[in-house]
Amino acid sequence: MAVILFFIFFFITTSNEQRSNKNKYTILGLACFILAIIAGIREAWSWADAPVYMYSFIRSPNIFNFSFSDQIIGYSEKGFYLLGVIVRTFTDDYHIFFLVVSLISFYYLYKNLKVYSIFPIIGLFAYISRFYYGRHFIQIRAGLSYLILMLSVKYIVEKDWKRYFFIVIIASLFHRSALVGIPLYFICNWINVKKWHILVGLAISFIIGIWGQGLMHTLVEDNASDLSIIRYSEAGGEDKQLIGLGIRNPMIYFQCFLLLSYTFLEEKLAPLNKYYYVIRTAYLYSTMILICFCTYKVLSARTSSMYATLEFAIIPSLIFLFNKKNRHFAIFAAGIILTAIFYMYQ
Repeated sequence: MAVILFFIFFFITTSNEQRSNKNKYTILGLACFILAIIAGIREAWSWADAPVYMYSFIRSPNIFNFSFSDQIIGYSEKGFYLLGVIVRTFTDDYHIFFLVVSLISFYYLYKNLKVYSIFPIIGLFAYISRFYYGRHFIQIRAGLSYLILMLSVKYIVEKDWKRYFFIVIIASLFHRSALVGIPLYFICNWINVKKWHILVGLAISFIIGIWGQGLMHTLVEDNASDLSIIRYSEAGGEDKQLIGLGIRNPMIYFQCFLLLSYTFLEEKLAPLNKYYYVIRTAYLYSTMILICFCTYKVLSARTSSMYATLEFAIIPSLIFLFNKKNRHFAIFAAGIILTAIFYMYQ
Protein backbone atom coordinates (compact mmCIF):
# COMPACT_ATOMS: atom_id res chain seq x y z
CA MET A 1 0.00 0.00 0.00
CA ALA A 2 2.82 2.44 0.88
CA VAL A 3 4.42 1.88 -2.53
CA ILE A 4 1.15 2.58 -4.34
CA LEU A 5 0.61 5.76 -2.32
CA PHE A 6 4.17 6.88 -3.05
CA PHE A 7 3.58 6.40 -6.78
CA ILE A 8 0.23 8.24 -6.73
CA PHE A 9 1.41 11.18 -4.64
CA PHE A 10 4.57 11.54 -6.72
CA PHE A 11 2.55 12.28 -9.84
CA ILE A 12 -0.06 14.41 -8.06
CA THR A 13 2.49 16.69 -6.41
CA THR A 14 5.00 16.87 -9.27
CA SER A 15 2.23 18.08 -11.60
CA ASN A 16 2.59 21.41 -9.76
CA GLU A 17 6.38 21.45 -9.94
CA GLN A 18 6.71 23.93 -12.79
CA ARG A 19 4.15 26.39 -11.47
CA SER A 20 4.85 29.54 -9.46
CA ASN A 21 7.38 29.38 -6.65
CA LYS A 22 4.66 30.32 -4.17
CA ASN A 23 2.59 27.22 -4.98
CA LYS A 24 5.72 25.08 -5.26
CA TYR A 25 7.03 25.94 -1.80
CA THR A 26 3.61 25.76 -0.18
CA ILE A 27 3.15 22.22 -1.49
CA LEU A 28 6.72 21.36 -0.50
CA GLY A 29 6.23 22.66 3.03
CA LEU A 30 2.92 20.83 3.44
CA ALA A 31 4.40 17.57 2.13
CA CYS A 32 7.38 17.84 4.52
CA PHE A 33 5.04 18.53 7.42
CA ILE A 34 2.83 15.51 6.64
CA LEU A 35 5.84 13.21 6.22
CA ALA A 36 7.27 14.48 9.52
CA ILE A 37 4.00 13.78 11.33
CA ILE A 38 3.76 10.25 9.90
CA ALA A 39 7.32 9.44 10.98
CA GLY A 40 6.89 11.14 14.34
CA ILE A 41 3.77 9.28 15.47
CA ARG A 42 4.92 5.80 14.49
CA GLU A 43 4.88 3.08 17.10
CA ALA A 44 8.42 2.67 18.39
CA TRP A 45 8.20 -1.07 19.04
CA SER A 46 7.73 -1.77 15.33
CA TRP A 47 11.09 -0.30 14.25
CA ALA A 48 14.70 -1.27 14.94
CA ASP A 49 16.65 1.23 17.08
CA ALA A 50 13.49 3.14 18.03
CA PRO A 51 12.96 1.22 21.32
CA VAL A 52 16.48 2.20 22.38
CA TYR A 53 15.74 5.89 21.77
CA MET A 54 12.41 5.50 23.57
CA TYR A 55 13.99 3.91 26.62
CA SER A 56 16.83 6.44 26.66
CA PHE A 57 14.36 9.32 26.54
CA ILE A 58 12.20 7.90 29.34
CA ARG A 59 15.28 7.48 31.55
CA SER A 60 16.62 10.98 30.79
CA PRO A 61 16.49 13.76 33.41
CA ASN A 62 14.97 17.17 32.79
CA ILE A 63 16.92 20.32 32.04
CA PHE A 64 17.18 21.26 35.73
CA ASN A 65 19.06 18.17 36.91
CA PHE A 66 21.02 16.88 33.94
CA SER A 67 24.75 16.90 33.35
CA PHE A 68 26.86 16.23 30.28
CA SER A 69 28.68 13.66 32.41
CA ASP A 70 25.48 11.59 32.69
CA GLN A 71 25.62 8.03 31.44
CA ILE A 72 23.70 8.06 28.15
CA ILE A 73 21.79 4.93 27.21
CA GLY A 74 22.22 3.58 23.69
CA TYR A 75 24.43 6.27 22.13
CA SER A 76 27.08 8.83 23.07
CA GLU A 77 26.31 12.08 21.23
CA LYS A 78 25.71 14.95 23.66
CA GLY A 79 23.67 17.09 21.28
CA PHE A 80 21.00 14.46 20.77
CA TYR A 81 21.00 13.80 24.51
CA LEU A 82 20.47 17.50 25.25
CA LEU A 83 17.58 17.62 22.78
CA GLY A 84 15.96 14.72 24.63
CA VAL A 85 16.55 16.41 27.98
CA ILE A 86 14.88 19.61 26.77
CA VAL A 87 11.82 17.72 25.56
CA ARG A 88 11.80 15.63 28.75
CA THR A 89 11.49 18.86 30.75
CA PHE A 90 8.01 19.38 29.32
CA THR A 91 6.75 15.82 28.85
CA ASP A 92 7.61 12.20 29.52
CA ASP A 93 5.70 11.03 26.41
CA TYR A 94 8.23 9.51 24.03
CA HIS A 95 5.80 9.96 21.11
CA ILE A 96 6.24 13.72 21.46
CA PHE A 97 10.02 13.33 21.52
CA PHE A 98 9.96 11.35 18.26
CA LEU A 99 7.62 13.94 16.77
CA VAL A 100 9.91 16.83 17.75
CA VAL A 101 12.95 15.10 16.22
CA SER A 102 11.00 14.38 13.04
CA LEU A 103 9.69 17.94 12.70
CA ILE A 104 13.18 19.43 13.18
CA SER A 105 14.65 17.00 10.63
CA PHE A 106 12.07 17.82 7.98
CA TYR A 107 12.45 21.53 8.64
CA TYR A 108 16.11 21.21 7.65
CA LEU A 109 15.16 19.06 4.66
CA TYR A 110 12.78 21.80 3.52
CA LYS A 111 15.52 24.43 3.81
CA ASN A 112 18.01 22.26 1.89
CA LEU A 113 15.56 21.54 -0.92
CA LYS A 114 14.90 25.26 -1.36
CA VAL A 115 18.63 26.02 -1.59
CA TYR A 116 19.96 23.17 -3.76
CA SER A 117 17.15 21.68 -5.82
CA ILE A 118 15.82 23.05 -9.12
CA PHE A 119 12.64 21.00 -8.70
CA PRO A 120 12.35 20.74 -4.90
CA ILE A 121 9.23 18.57 -4.90
CA ILE A 122 10.90 15.99 -7.14
CA GLY A 123 13.94 16.34 -4.87
CA LEU A 124 11.75 15.53 -1.88
CA PHE A 125 10.56 12.31 -3.49
CA ALA A 126 14.13 11.43 -4.46
CA TYR A 127 15.02 11.78 -0.78
CA ILE A 128 12.14 9.83 0.71
CA SER A 129 12.45 7.00 -1.84
CA ARG A 130 15.80 6.02 -0.38
CA PHE A 131 16.10 7.59 3.06
CA TYR A 132 12.65 8.12 4.59
CA TYR A 133 12.19 4.84 6.42
CA GLY A 134 15.81 4.23 7.38
CA ARG A 135 16.55 7.70 8.71
CA HIS A 136 13.23 8.86 10.13
CA PHE A 137 11.78 5.63 11.48
CA ILE A 138 15.00 3.93 12.63
CA GLN A 139 18.28 5.93 12.57
CA ILE A 140 16.77 9.21 13.74
CA ARG A 141 20.07 10.63 14.99
CA ALA A 142 21.65 10.13 11.56
CA GLY A 143 18.55 11.53 9.86
CA LEU A 144 18.78 14.76 11.82
CA SER A 145 22.58 14.99 11.70
CA TYR A 146 22.93 14.56 7.94
CA LEU A 147 20.23 17.11 7.12
CA ILE A 148 22.00 19.65 9.33
CA LEU A 149 25.27 18.71 7.60
CA MET A 150 23.80 19.46 4.16
CA LEU A 151 23.42 23.11 5.17
CA SER A 152 27.21 23.37 5.20
CA VAL A 153 27.63 22.56 1.49
CA LYS A 154 26.90 26.11 0.36
CA TYR A 155 29.64 27.49 2.62
CA ILE A 156 32.27 25.56 0.68
CA VAL A 157 31.32 27.61 -2.39
CA GLU A 158 31.38 30.79 -0.34
CA LYS A 159 34.74 29.74 1.18
CA ASP A 160 33.31 30.48 4.63
CA TRP A 161 35.29 27.91 6.58
CA LYS A 162 34.08 29.16 9.97
CA ARG A 163 30.43 28.52 9.24
CA TYR A 164 31.24 25.29 7.42
CA PHE A 165 33.12 23.70 10.30
CA PHE A 166 30.67 25.10 12.84
CA ILE A 167 27.81 23.26 11.09
CA VAL A 168 29.87 20.07 10.75
CA ILE A 169 30.61 20.12 14.50
CA ILE A 170 26.94 20.78 15.34
CA ALA A 171 25.89 17.90 13.07
CA SER A 172 28.43 15.61 14.75
CA LEU A 173 26.82 16.32 18.13
CA PHE A 174 23.80 14.41 16.85
CA HIS A 175 25.75 11.68 15.03
CA ARG A 176 29.54 11.62 15.08
CA SER A 177 29.83 10.15 11.58
CA ALA A 178 29.17 13.71 10.35
CA LEU A 179 32.87 14.33 11.01
CA VAL A 180 33.45 12.57 7.68
CA GLY A 181 32.47 15.97 6.26
CA ILE A 182 35.71 17.59 7.47
CA PRO A 183 37.93 16.48 4.53
CA LEU A 184 35.37 17.61 1.95
CA TYR A 185 36.12 21.30 2.54
CA PHE A 186 39.80 20.79 1.75
CA ILE A 187 39.13 18.48 -1.21
CA CYS A 188 36.84 21.05 -2.82
CA ASN A 189 39.16 23.98 -2.20
CA TRP A 190 42.53 22.35 -2.86
CA ILE A 191 41.66 20.17 -5.86
CA ASN A 192 40.00 21.38 -9.02
CA VAL A 193 38.11 18.14 -9.61
CA LYS A 194 37.72 17.43 -13.31
CA LYS A 195 36.07 14.64 -15.29
CA TRP A 196 39.21 12.55 -15.48
CA HIS A 197 39.65 12.79 -11.70
CA ILE A 198 36.18 11.30 -11.30
CA LEU A 199 36.89 8.44 -13.71
CA VAL A 200 40.22 7.66 -12.03
CA GLY A 201 38.63 7.91 -8.58
CA LEU A 202 35.91 5.43 -9.52
CA ALA A 203 38.45 3.07 -11.11
CA ILE A 204 40.64 3.08 -7.99
CA SER A 205 37.58 2.54 -5.80
CA PHE A 206 36.51 -0.50 -7.82
CA ILE A 207 40.04 -1.93 -7.59
CA ILE A 208 39.89 -1.56 -3.81
CA GLY A 209 36.31 -2.83 -3.67
CA ILE A 210 37.14 -5.96 -5.65
CA TRP A 211 40.75 -6.80 -4.81
CA GLY A 212 41.70 -4.61 -1.85
CA GLN A 213 39.34 -5.79 0.84
CA GLY A 214 42.17 -7.25 2.89
CA LEU A 215 43.57 -3.76 3.33
CA MET A 216 40.12 -2.34 4.13
CA HIS A 217 39.46 -5.06 6.72
CA THR A 218 42.75 -4.25 8.42
CA LEU A 219 41.90 -0.54 8.45
CA VAL A 220 38.45 -1.17 9.91
CA GLU A 221 39.67 -3.64 12.54
CA ASP A 222 42.39 -1.24 13.69
CA ASN A 223 39.77 1.48 14.18
CA ALA A 224 36.83 -0.72 15.19
CA SER A 225 35.98 1.14 18.38
CA ASP A 226 36.00 4.56 16.69
CA LEU A 227 33.80 3.27 13.88
CA SER A 228 31.33 1.64 16.30
CA ILE A 229 31.87 -1.72 14.58
CA ILE A 230 32.28 -3.61 17.86
CA ARG A 231 28.91 -2.43 19.16
CA TYR A 232 27.10 -3.48 16.00
CA SER A 233 28.77 -6.88 16.06
CA GLU A 234 27.69 -7.48 19.64
CA ALA A 235 24.17 -6.25 18.95
CA GLY A 236 23.24 -8.36 15.98
CA GLY A 237 26.08 -10.61 15.01
CA GLU A 238 28.45 -10.25 12.10
CA ASP A 239 26.12 -11.71 9.47
CA LYS A 240 23.29 -9.31 10.30
CA GLN A 241 25.19 -6.13 10.98
CA LEU A 242 28.55 -6.21 9.25
CA ILE A 243 28.49 -8.20 6.05
CA GLY A 244 27.20 -6.19 3.10
CA LEU A 245 26.56 -7.19 -0.49
CA GLY A 246 30.03 -6.20 -1.56
CA ILE A 247 30.43 -5.22 -5.17
CA ARG A 248 26.98 -6.71 -5.87
CA ASN A 249 25.27 -3.84 -4.06
CA PRO A 250 22.92 -2.30 -6.69
CA MET A 251 23.25 1.15 -5.07
CA ILE A 252 26.89 1.23 -6.20
CA TYR A 253 25.81 1.20 -9.83
CA PHE A 254 22.88 3.53 -9.24
CA GLN A 255 25.22 6.11 -7.72
CA CYS A 256 27.81 5.61 -10.45
CA PHE A 257 25.14 6.16 -13.10
CA LEU A 258 23.94 9.38 -11.45
CA LEU A 259 27.49 10.62 -10.87
CA LEU A 260 28.63 9.99 -14.46
CA SER A 261 25.45 11.48 -15.91
CA TYR A 262 25.84 14.54 -13.73
CA THR A 263 29.53 14.78 -14.65
CA PHE A 264 29.33 14.45 -18.42
CA LEU A 265 26.46 16.94 -18.63
CA GLU A 266 28.63 19.50 -16.83
CA GLU A 267 28.41 22.16 -19.57
CA LYS A 268 24.63 22.23 -19.33
CA LEU A 269 24.20 21.67 -15.62
CA ALA A 270 26.89 23.91 -14.10
CA PRO A 271 25.21 27.19 -15.17
CA LEU A 272 21.93 26.07 -13.57
CA ASN A 273 23.25 25.64 -10.05
CA LYS A 274 26.07 27.61 -8.45
CA TYR A 275 26.67 24.67 -6.11
CA TYR A 276 27.12 22.23 -9.00
CA TYR A 277 30.84 21.48 -8.55
CA VAL A 278 30.66 21.04 -4.78
CA ILE A 279 27.62 18.78 -5.12
CA ARG A 280 29.42 16.70 -7.74
CA THR A 281 32.59 16.37 -5.64
CA ALA A 282 30.59 15.49 -2.53
CA TYR A 283 28.69 12.83 -4.44
CA LEU A 284 31.96 11.42 -5.80
CA TYR A 285 33.24 11.31 -2.21
CA SER A 286 30.09 9.41 -1.20
CA THR A 287 30.33 6.94 -4.07
CA MET A 288 34.00 6.18 -3.48
CA ILE A 289 33.31 5.46 0.21
CA LEU A 290 30.42 3.19 -0.75
CA ILE A 291 32.56 1.18 -3.16
CA CYS A 292 35.70 0.96 -1.01
CA PHE A 293 33.83 -0.21 2.09
CA CYS A 294 31.25 -2.25 0.18
CA THR A 295 31.75 -5.42 2.22
CA TYR A 296 30.73 -3.59 5.42
CA LYS A 297 26.98 -3.16 5.59
CA VAL A 298 26.66 -0.59 8.38
CA LEU A 299 29.91 1.27 7.80
CA SER A 300 29.45 1.77 4.05
CA ALA A 301 25.77 2.66 4.38
CA ARG A 302 26.25 5.22 7.14
CA THR A 303 29.34 7.01 5.87
CA SER A 304 28.48 7.04 2.18
CA SER A 305 24.81 7.92 2.50
CA MET A 306 25.33 11.29 4.15
CA TYR A 307 26.39 12.92 0.87
CA ALA A 308 24.21 10.60 -1.18
CA THR A 309 21.53 12.83 0.34
CA LEU A 310 22.44 15.28 -2.43
CA GLU A 311 20.50 13.13 -4.86
CA PHE A 312 17.69 15.53 -4.00
CA ALA A 313 19.62 18.08 -6.09
CA ILE A 314 21.14 15.79 -8.74
CA ILE A 315 18.01 13.97 -9.93
CA PRO A 316 15.91 17.13 -10.43
CA SER A 317 18.78 18.75 -12.36
CA LEU A 318 18.93 15.83 -14.77
CA ILE A 319 15.17 16.03 -15.32
CA PHE A 320 15.38 19.78 -15.94
CA LEU A 321 17.59 19.21 -18.98
CA PHE A 322 14.66 17.72 -20.89
CA ASN A 323 12.66 20.29 -22.80
CA LYS A 324 9.11 20.97 -21.65
CA LYS A 325 7.68 18.66 -24.28
CA ASN A 326 9.70 15.67 -23.08
CA ARG A 327 9.96 16.59 -19.41
CA HIS A 328 6.71 14.83 -18.53
CA PHE A 329 8.21 11.59 -19.87
CA ALA A 330 11.37 12.17 -17.81
CA ILE A 331 9.29 12.78 -14.68
CA PHE A 332 7.27 9.62 -15.35
CA ALA A 333 10.47 7.56 -15.78
CA ALA A 334 11.91 9.08 -12.61
CA GLY A 335 8.69 8.21 -10.79
CA ILE A 336 8.99 4.56 -11.79
CA ILE A 337 12.65 4.37 -10.71
CA LEU A 338 12.07 6.17 -7.40
CA THR A 339 9.06 3.99 -6.63
CA ALA A 340 11.22 0.90 -7.20
CA ILE A 341 13.88 2.29 -4.84
CA PHE A 342 11.21 3.14 -2.27
CA TYR A 343 10.02 -0.47 -2.48
CA MET A 344 13.57 -1.71 -1.88
CA TYR A 345 14.05 0.42 1.22
CA GLN A 346 10.63 0.19 2.86
